[in-house]
Amino acid sequence: MSLPPVTTAQQPNILLNSTVVIPPTTNQTQPPALRSRPAGWHAKSFGFDWNKRADQHKYLVKSGLPEVHAAIVNDDWNLALELICPDDFGLHWLPPASQSATKNGGTDLDPSSWTVDLLSQNKNIRNDAILNMVMHHTYVTSIGDNCLYGANLLTLCLLKPARPDVLQHVINLAAKETPNYLNLPDAIGRTPLWVAIENQDKASIQLLLKAGADPLQACKFSEEGKAKSPLSVVAKSADKELFRDLLKAVIEQGEKSTPYDFDEDPFFLKHWASVHSPDDVQWLADQVKALSGTLFCCEDISGTSYFYRSVIDGSLDKKFASGNEDLIEWLRSLDVSPGTYKEFESSPLFAAASAASIQTYAKLIDFLYKKSDGLSDYEEDDMYGTYGDEDDTSDTSDIFNTSDNEDDDMYRLRLKAREKFLLSRSSEELDQFVKISVANFEKMDENEKYKKRMALAQDQYKALLEKHDELDFAAYARVVKNVWPFLTDEQKIKLFAAAAISAEDRMNFVYSMLDCALESSALEEIMHLACNKMNKAAFEFAAERSVEMAKVIESLSAGEDTGYGKFSWAVSAGSLKWVEKLIAAGFKLERMFQVSPFFIIKLADLDPEGLAEKFKNLQLPIEPHWVDQTKTEAGKQALMALIALMAKEKNNT
Repeated sequence: MSLPPVTTAQQPNILLNSTVVIPPTTNQTQPPALRSRPAGWHAKSFGFDWNKRADQHKYLVKSGLPEVHAAIVNDDWNLALELICPDDFGLHWLPPASQSATKNGGTDLDPSSWTVDLLSQNKNIRNDAILNMVMHHTYVTSIGDNCLYGANLLTLCLLKPARPDVLQHVINLAAKETPNYLNLPDAIGRTPLWVAIENQDKASIQLLLKAGADPLQACKFSEEGKAKSPLSVVAKSADKELFRDLLKAVIEQGEKSTPYDFDEDPFFLKHWASVHSPDDVQWLADQVKALSGTLFCCEDISGTSYFYRSVIDGSLDKKFASGNEDLIEWLRSLDVSPGTYKEFESSPLFAAASAASIQTYAKLIDFLYKKSDGLSDYEEDDMYGTYGDEDDTSDTSDIFNTSDNEDDDMYRLRLKAREKFLLSRSSEELDQFVKISVANFEKMDENEKYKKRMALAQDQYKALLEKHDELDFAAYARVVKNVWPFLTDEQKIKLFAAAAISAEDRMNFVYSMLDCALESSALEEIMHLACNKMNKAAFEFAAERSVEMAKVIESLSAGEDTGYGKFSWAVSAGSLKWVEKLIAAGFKLERMFQVSPFFIIKLADLDPEGLAEKFKNLQLPIEPHWVDQTKTEAGKQALMALIALMAKEKNNT
């Protein structure tokens, strides 16, 4: 017996790598059409007379069809309505795999030699037998383009499809007698709602949703290791009305929607919004009010959220018109939760730090503190951080990127936003922020008010030390002017030292503001830092004013053997000016070579043209492989020439 060819469309998903097909739009496909066939047509196609009891029995045995399923497959609707009972919902269409191969003819329902070949000791024969078994079962259970292998009563009615009154009866019976079966996957793993969505059968979708089918019920197959639910698939489709209907069903079925877990994204809102326009997101928020706040926090196809844009365009500020309560109620509807924004720059709070009014920013952080921490009152210690003492001059490192709980995204977001706020606002705006944010500020005496402003200035100072390299010159100068009146002399010098090794224009700017003496220790620190940073300008600035450097020059001029540290700093900082000053004062290069011979490599890069002259008449054991350690071609050539010159002088001697 030969089987007709089996098309891909006829094979069940489970046999095709469990690939899930994303439903196309309604413009592309139509729901399965109901065909009018005589009762018993399917049995007849395999050579059995549906109306003969013996033939019907043989047909049921060979096809593996439960009786009520067989009635539906054969379009015997009256029999189907008569037979259907709650016990039928758990039955599946699974053709038998243990029949013996027919010996004398038979029908297409009879298996061929694969039943015997499955027991073969030959691996290739067994593999072929498995393939033939799959093709046979697929052929037997296919009707049109639908493979009904493994279908239960509900998925069978949807796939075939059943006559509308029969389908309605089956769904109603399931909802009334066995509601769990509304979500029961069949043997392939398909749920009834999944099948209806896959077939774009909107009428059946609505019937199932009304009956209580769960859009979040995962099918028992997966794609890339992730279980698929009807809602997850519709979230990837272009049908926003269908997504809305499923979301409404989820909410009506009592699924918790607030606070929304943006990490897990259980309703696939983030995914859906990311491929839809701002107008679509606004439309869905209007349609599903219970999720409007969450949707306003999801980034749409533009890469930003409605909440974020309301900060940037100023519309959030306008919501203050009715006072604080109006804003807070609006924020509550947004359901802003910890972990909403993994990229801090896309957070509305981060945007508000630099773009919103001071009042908006203050109320936002007030609301978010209370919402995430459950604070009954605004806590000033949290607002000003842990470094609000004007006498605190201790060093800090990365103060805006660490916390007691590194997993607390909201905490780190607040610190990032606060850093942005401190480095982008004017002195007048900071004054306003303190007045708005500190309880009973107007009732405080001047000393208490100054302490509050000082606390904010200290935060700003430390943010400046930490992030000054990320600011352009104009922003840097503005922040320096903001904090300067609140700094101690020690802090001013520290700020100057940081500026000196950062950029010459910043060094000159802060130096022009210095209203305190530059102590010798500060200049020494600047020279040392400039050496490490290879900053010539900062080194020369500090060296010109350094008492210690002047003493070294004086000692060298007096014939003393000193200055090794300062000479090494000058070479590392790239200051040829001070290298030559020290040599002119009497610094001995041959002694330096004995202390640290590798300085000659840096000096070759620093002064390739004058290298030979500096080492004239000196016989030093320079290793040839040092040439490869130079960083410039000129330095390499200069060092090679010096080695050749010394060799020549040695030979002449």
